[in-house]
Amino acid sequence: MKNRRLFPALVLILVATIMAVTGFMLWESGNTANLRQIHVIIENSNDNRWVQFIEGMKQAAEDQEVILTIVPTGHMETLSEEEAIIERAIANGSDGVIIQLCSSIGAASMLEKLNSRTNIELVDENAYEVMSNVVGVVSPDHKAIGETIANEAALFAEKPLEKCTIGVIRGSSALSSMEQRMDGFTEALESLGGKTTWVLEQNGDAKDIKEKLAANETPDILVALDNAGLEAAGEYASSQEKNMTVIGTGTSTKSIYYLDCGIVQSLVVPEDYMMGYQSVSDLADYIHRNRFLPLARQIAHRTIHKDTLFAEENQEILFPVQR
Repeated sequence: MKNRRLFPALVLILVATIMAVTGFMLWESGNTANLRQIHVIIENSNDNRWVQFIEGMKQAAEDQEVILTIVPTGHMETLSEEEAIIERAIANGSDGVIIQLCSSIGAASMLEKLNSRTNIELVDENAYEVMSNVVGVVSPDHKAIGETIANEAALFAEKPLEKCTIGVIRGSSALSSMEQRMDGFTEALESLGGKTTWVLEQNGDAKDIKEKLAANETPDILVALDNAGLEAAGEYASSQEKNMTVIGTGTSTKSIYYLDCGIVQSLVVPEDYMMGYQSVSDLADYIHRNRFLPLARQIAHRTIHKDTLFAEENQEILFPVQR
């Protein structure tokens, strides 16, 4: 008899549990469907250069409860090509887009067309003149990076700087960020008594930059103003009989490898993890209407030598996946 009286109660408990679980699943499903979507459009999205940046983005997306999509891209040559990718992201329901501009020329007019249709955040670009058309900018101080590279070249030069031949590999002149790095480097170098012997502009074509390097005088100091340039500089230096000093900026494992091997003497590293984290966090904050005004942030950079490569604070910057 006792078991018979317990049976209806057990059935009721089971039904209540099923209803509770079903309700929770529906609530979770509804919440997922309502999550805001952020799309990320960067040059060569699979490039090793973006590992730390993307890790920072993923952590921020988890913290801010947004859906993050890294749009697969290759080398983008024109703004119209980049605009078409942004348009597709908007058509796919994006609430916000994080963009690394492939060119600063004409960018203001493109952003003005798009800003009424989605929320735009810029990264890796000090284009503060377009702040009225974006919700935020997160970028390193590119001029300061150029200045730091010049100071490191003077530090590691094996003879007086004014007697050194100095070659420079730089990125596209269409980017204001690259112009700022070049200006910072040139001004600081000249103040230290040095002068560039030759400057090569690389456009993402590895074969092209190798041919350009082979056609120029082998310098005493080889400087790279971006990660692709540093990888090319490291490969070039390792194939030469003449010893040379290699200084530059980079974040990829290949760049770190050249530093560890002693082929690169000094690596200036922007804190890309923080740039990724802040860009998603700031854009999500704007989308959720926790703020209404554009916000500009500047991320730090640090200088790493072979003997400081394995310092704990540098490992945290270089290998954030292990955090």
